[in-house]
Amino acid sequence: MDLKLVHTAVDAYAKGASRSDNARLRFFEGLFDIQQQRADLVAASDGYEVPAAPEAFELYRDDSPVFSKAPVTLDAAEFQKTCEMLASYLASDAGLSDEAAQALAAYDWSMFVEHADLALAGSDPALFIERMLQSISELDVSDDLPANVFMMVPAFALRAHLQPAAELIAKAARKGKPEDEPGHVHPVDCPICGTPSTASWVGAGAGSDGRGREQYCSICGHQWEYERVRCGACGSTNQNKLHYKNLEGDSAHRLLTCDDCGGYQRVVFREELDPSCPMVMEVEDVVMAKLDQVALDPRFRNQ
Repeated sequence: MDLKLVHTAVDAYAKGASRSDNARLRFFEGLFDIQQQRADLVAASDGYEVPAAPEAFELYRDDSPVFSKAPVTLDAAEFQKTCEMLASYLASDAGLSDEAAQALAAYDWSMFVEHADLALAGSDPALFIERMLQSISELDVSDDLPANVFMMVPAFALRAHLQPAAELIAKAARKGKPEDEPGHVHPVDCPICGTPSTASWVGAGAGSDGRGREQYCSICGHQWEYERVRCGACGSTNQNKLHYKNLEGDSAHRLLTCDDCGGYQRVVFREELDPSCPMVMEVEDVVMAKLDQVALDPRFRNQ
């Protein structure tokens, strides 16, 4: 991620934010700094052998995610170090209860790495997170530390260890794309790591017509072209079943709800943003977090 743009975007949003929203923005700003610091270290080690451009494009366009066929090898010691750094940061800055913060700060991440299937983390990160959450009773996690809070650490750590490879794959796939590429239905989930998209955005620069749309994956950082009128959760293209809704006074951040699957996705409309604020999906993801609570409110869903 581009930290300069991250800091500029956070500063722009912080000017008009409430005290709690500002604190949340600044917390994630620090989190992104750690993730990128660690991603730079992983990239410098140059351990991922990206396929040649034509092969990378074929892998990218295949029905299964690239990492399932060309997995990332996570270094256990470095992954442990990333988890330790993130855990320390969350314990001191995430606003946890004293008991949870102390338990997180004291946790021995060598225990986690010893039990973790890092090969799975490098080939199917979403399944890795799911399985580690299911086996949390084997990880000697304190009862004072909620499982979902504990698993935030390795989930955030994955970004640092997968992003460099994802960037190499995306670059190679663009280079290997033929000029006469036939039409293609874009995947709902991330074509590189297979994780469901976190959000999407619409506007200039997305798609070929300048008013297209791109999906965003928070786990590996990849963004990919997506159909303009389509559910970001199930892929439905039934226009009559898709509805945009937004909070009054904020047309830039909207919920796209789907009657077919009952799901929703948060969508940024780039041209509705303040021109002085660069669009950075990591920051937009933080800003739009409040829409998750709105989407789950039955009063909103029944409108």
